Amino acid sequence: MNYGFYLSTASAITGMRRLDTVANNLANSTTVGFKADVLSMSARLPENIENGGMYSDTNAALDALGGGTLFNPTQIDLSQGTLRKTGNPLDVALEGDGFFMLESPLSGAGANKGAAANDKLLARAGAFSRDSRGRLVLANSGVAVLGTNGKPIVIPADAAKVRIDARGNIFNDTDSMGQLAVVMPTDIANLRKEGRDALRLIGGRTKDAPTETLVRQEHLEESTVDSVAALAELVKVSRGIEFSTRLMQTQDQMTGRLIDTFGRFS
Repeated sequence: MNYGFYLSTASAITGMRRLDTVANNLANSTTVGFKADVLSMSARLPENIENGGMYSDTNAALDALGGGTLFNPTQIDLSQGTLRKTGNPLDVALEGDGFFMLESPLSGAGANKGAAANDKLLARAGAFSRDSRGRLVLANSGVAVLGTNGKPIVIPADAAKVRIDARGNIFNDTDSMGQLAVVMPTDIANLRKEGRDALRLIGGRTKDAPTETLVRQEHLEESTVDSVAALAELVKVSRGIEFSTRLMQTQDQMTGRLIDTFGRFS
């Protein structure tokens, strides 16, 4: 294969992957509790060097060009988002490290076919509402929010004044209705985005959130995406893809001319 064409193609593929990531971040720049995806890459060694120099007839000049790029696993930016006051008593935000725990359906239409029985669903989005059964749920998806007892929190229909303190204790005036489960994964690397405000924790191993973490009622956490920076990155990546495709066309034309020229003397 034309090595220049290979590297140009690898660059275009890399650019399209980056474009998908940046576009998804930008689309969620106003999504409550959204954590931006961070895509990192590393240089790939030429195949000959990658395989310990098994090819004796390799070209050292080509090896010096490298072997393109490799994608590292996508990471999640778990930095704190800005808190916005809403005035809604069922809007809750976390200030500090931690996640709300959600009910994880393992059967039925809402189940994730790849989910294991010990996986857990977590969320940073605290836009809650009360469903028809009185359960506290995510307003966007209807998934129940769990208390420290591992069961959905139920708010009676006659609850006149819902109050949530900094530790997640929920009161109807002065009567306790439970406490929000706020946890931390024992290994952040096991978090996977589930969609619709949820993250799946593979293995389900958690610990209590730090004591410094506070629950803020009548607040929502904004997305960690900087929309201006994401838009600038989108333009930059798009131009990079355009440049790579032009290089592919140039390499293809050069190969065509080479075949056409030497074909005349065959």
